[in-house]
Amino acid sequence: MPEVSIIIPVYNASDFISETLDSLINQSFSDFELICVDDGSSDDTPQILETYAKKDPRVIVIRQDNMGPGAARNMGIDNAR
Repeated sequence: MPEVSIIIPVYNASDFISETLDSLINQSFSDFELICVDDGSSDDTPQILETYAKKDPRVIVIRQDNMGPGAARNMGIDNAR
């Protein structure tokens, strides 16, 4: 079980999500899970997230219909280990 769960609600973030994920993944502390909750993005965000999830097992992608950042955070909390 990871020591830390990082939850990121994501919506139409294709312009900057790679930079965000790269920054987190490359930290010196590595005992974490990174839960990205895609809140119904209509851009390339889902594909970018899936690419990262395939490369790094710490990245977990959850997709849901657009319900807002609060619901996305709650979904992440519900799935955190």
